[in-house]
Amino acid sequence: MDPRAERKQKKKKKSGVRTKFMIESLRKDYYALRDENDRLREIVQNNLPKDVADGILADCFDLTSPSAKISSVDDIDAKMKGMGIDEGDEDED
Repeated sequence: MDPRAERKQKKKKKSGVRTKFMIESLRKDYYALRDENDRLREIVQNNLPKDVADGILADCFDLTSPSAKISSVDDIDAKMKGMGIDEGDEDED
């Protein structure tokens, strides 16, 4: 293998590792934020009258928004794989 192709392959592998780490980090953040959101929603529901709580929650979370249609970061990951986006592709020369 010529030196240029070898460097390119190493760069692609390194980029794939960075991408994988970043996705895993984002996945952890996503689940932590989702758990916090669930706790906050529960606090609102348990400590306010139902009509007030429903109004606040309706303003804070729109079930018709496109982001509400994705149930988890794993769904996003699966959709990306279906689009032909592979780890390491973003840094190719």
